[in-house]
Amino acid sequence: MARTFYTSKGTSVEVGRELGKGGEGSVFDVLNRGNQVAKLYHKAPAPKKQSKLSFMASNAGAQLLEYVAWPQETLHLSRGGPVVGFLMPKVSGKDPVHMVYSPAHRRQDYPRAAWDFLLYVARNIAASFETLHAHGHIVGDVNQNSFMVGRDSKVILIDSDSFQVNARGTIHYCEVGVSHFTPPELQSLSPFDGFTRTANHDNFGLALLIFHILFGGRHPYSGVPLRNGVGDALEADIKNFRYAYARDNQSRGFSPPPRSIPVSILPDTIESMFHLAFTERGTSGDRPTAQQWLSSLDNLRSRLTKCTTSGMHLYPNHLGSCPWCALEKQGVAYFIDLGTSFSQTASGFVLAQVWAVIQTVP
Repeated sequence: MARTFYTSKGTSVEVGRELGKGGEGSVFDVLNRGNQVAKLYHKAPAPKKQSKLSFMASNAGAQLLEYVAWPQETLHLSRGGPVVGFLMPKVSGKDPVHMVYSPAHRRQDYPRAAWDFLLYVARNIAASFETLHAHGHIVGDVNQNSFMVGRDSKVILIDSDSFQVNARGTIHYCEVGVSHFTPPELQSLSPFDGFTRTANHDNFGLALLIFHILFGGRHPYSGVPLRNGVGDALEADIKNFRYAYARDNQSRGFSPPPRSIPVSILPDTIESMFHLAFTERGTSGDRPTAQQWLSSLDNLRSRLTKCTTSGMHLYPNHLGSCPWCALEKQGVAYFIDLGTSFSQTASGFVLAQVWAVIQTVP
């Protein structure tokens, strides 16, 4: 049964069926507004949160809405009453980013997505961070479930009401975080309430997401332990900078997992960016920015070459041979050759005509 709410402008809104439920609130369909959904909180937000949402709704610019499911209007039980929820853009036809970077999920749901598509997703994630940072805001709770990706490679950030928001000098904090995406210098910090995060903290999570995408879902702080005490807990390995793909990984206590994508697949410039993001120097504010990732990934996309054996094998042209063929010889297939792939357009990727039948890959 539909329920009536009112926007901050006094307009009535009919909220219909529940689409999803979380710990803080639920998302509902909105009658007669096919491009919007409503998030309603299970209990009325505190005044501070209401103020945050009101600011966000009154500053929903076109740039933010291009990359973020940003609040567009607050919702109230009565005209002028407390904020109980908000309207935001409806995100449809997209999957959580781990459905794209996980080889198993990609084989099933994105079988025609080659490495060039993954590079485009990575650069679009960097663009979403760059847009948010340019407005003075911080994601804070970076995690794989907050980034939705479509078959056109476009990315939308969700759960925006948890962001750290700068309301013209007043900071509304992000109070949550996922430990596996939390930078080393914040691993011992809990809770996050009252702590001001920086773009450099976000840049750790951004680099980690890009690493996941380019390296088949691998975590940069996970590998083969070389001494006791290493590999027992991911949080401890992050805190102690045990980057498994580092140039000095032997002294850090890890080596990369066997038959994993080698970091040498990347040009030295991008490999150096990961090293900077995941080692000690990055804590002082030197992690690569979203804009730097955006520029570097765009440059890398322009330097791809195609394998003569498989049309799905694209790789940087600094390599002398196809890394995907080398991995297949070790029994690891990251891409299925269907005789077709995603083709690039000015706005992203579109699916080319299918010329082959999908084969089952173990």
